[in-house]
Amino acid sequence: MTRGLIVSHKGEHCGVFQFGRNLFETLSRAKEIAWSYCECSSFDELKAVVAKMGPDAILFNHHPYTMPWLAGAPVRELGNAPLFGLLHQVSQEIADAADPAPFDFLICLDPTLVARNPRILRAPRFLPVNPATPPAPPEIFTVGSFGFATPTKGFDRLCAMVNAEFDRARIRINMPVHDDPSLLPDTMMKAVVDKCRTAITKPGVELEITHHFWSNADIVKFLGENTINAFLYEDSPSTGISSCVDFALASGRPFALTRTSMFRNLFHLNPSVFIEDRKLADIAAGDTRMLDAARAEALPEAAAKEWNLSILEAIGSTKAARTTPDGRGYNKILDDRSRAAYTEALADLARYAPEMIARKIERANIQQAFGLDVCKRFLADHPNARILAAGSFEDTAVESLRNMGYRIDEIDPNVNGMTLQDFYVSPKAQLGSYDLVVSVSVLEHVADDEQFVRIISEFLRPGGLAVLTVDFAEKWKPGANKPIVDFRLYTTRDICDRLMPAIGDCVLVDPPRWAEGVEDFEYEGSQYGFAGFVFRKLDAASVRRANVTPVWREMLADAQRGGKKAAAADKMTTIRPMSAIKRWFSKN
Repeated sequence: MTRGLIVSHKGEHCGVFQFGRNLFETLSRAKEIAWSYCECSSFDELKAVVAKMGPDAILFNHHPYTMPWLAGAPVRELGNAPLFGLLHQVSQEIADAADPAPFDFLICLDPTLVARNPRILRAPRFLPVNPATPPAPPEIFTVGSFGFATPTKGFDRLCAMVNAEFDRARIRINMPVHDDPSLLPDTMMKAVVDKCRTAITKPGVELEITHHFWSNADIVKFLGENTINAFLYEDSPSTGISSCVDFALASGRPFALTRTSMFRNLFHLNPSVFIEDRKLADIAAGDTRMLDAARAEALPEAAAKEWNLSILEAIGSTKAARTTPDGRGYNKILDDRSRAAYTEALADLARYAPEMIARKIERANIQQAFGLDVCKRFLADHPNARILAAGSFEDTAVESLRNMGYRIDEIDPNVNGMTLQDFYVSPKAQLGSYDLVVSVSVLEHVADDEQFVRIISEFLRPGGLAVLTVDFAEKWKPGANKPIVDFRLYTTRDICDRLMPAIGDCVLVDPPRWAEGVEDFEYEGSQYGFAGFVFRKLDAASVRRANVTPVWREMLADAQRGGKKAAAADKMTTIRPMSAIKRWFSKN
């Protein structure tokens, strides 16, 4: 069984520390990974624990304030186990651009995230304890809340709201003391408490403020004793989802929220629990079946299994990258290291497409060898896969697959008279039906490459794979030298910052390593390399969350405006000088 180690810091009166304990207790409920737990205050202390336990994966309950000793630490001395870090404060923008270093992967507790970053794992939220059956509601309408006494928690706003809405009510707020006085000084807490007391003007409205640092069970018990609980946080778009709702769900009581991004995981609830839509009394007395559904989704056992499977998948992807012929994964430069390693795939090209490969430049054949190898690896696990080849004319990888017996739908003006866009708008097109799309040495010859890769994505099923290669030069800029038949050469930034966001519902299968390769091919006076460019469609739920506008909708809108957008040319659509076309055939 896979052995996992959760690493946290030492100290109890801290939300990050408490989360680490909660996480360990939750993940231990599932059996996919055998988890251990340790608390460390130095890297040397951690090294000793790792050496003793020999984990297959290490998960850091990391926050810069609580684990400063990890910054700059030589983490590779911990061995080959993949390193996972928690990103406690996250938004979609932060996740998309996040660099996980010093970790291999970052885990985000935000079920609303679209995990477009290959090093980001989206994890479900979970109840800190099993759901409780609350006691009978109190006779006096009682509103509860809890959390550290920071100004953005809205405790004074809650007091003012209860004071305005009720003549007789009780407010109970627990504001624990933090371990680190520099983060939560006494003066800050006193200011928050004073504002709360000032907000209450009616004699029938009582305010009870406590400062306990409770266990999870005690917090849930406290919340269960109230008529309703309320969390009126100010908006903070760059932060993560607040954990207070996890406790509120576990208590079994109704709760009210502000429509802040910190509660974005509950925006879908209907009837609404947001004070911008309904009063506290209405939320407390209303239908709460939608909370039952949210509670069921966050049950610890189910969440633990999803966490463990996600981590195991990430471990598997790391191992899969190491098993490629050159051990460098998929999104890489296909340089001489690859030419030496992909001998089996190169031999397959010569065996299954001998006449076609004889017309090629030998050093360029690594593109098709790479494409063939990736396809065969995928097809080994998907024997009945539907395959689409976009730009298949004179492609030895496609020819080899066909001669191996695979059925392939080929799209190319020189094969079936269609560009990819022509096929996309034809009656034959079945969007979301292909398991594998292969397009080797095509994209650089496409005028509208963003539309091209978006169409590829629309043809893929959730979880489907796209295998491309492109002409690549990391320092290339528009206007610089390039082969005449290319519209552009690609760079890491161009692919990651332009193409992948344009697709929107796909992710690179592994972290890009294009900048590490040697651009060792010369053609028409241009020095560049060949790059593997492999991405997969996200799962169905993520695709729905991504809510990407399909290409056909844009085409329809353009037609309705009376415009005529230029067709997306593929590698044989644009007319080139015959000499250039002949040279291109030999190269590709």
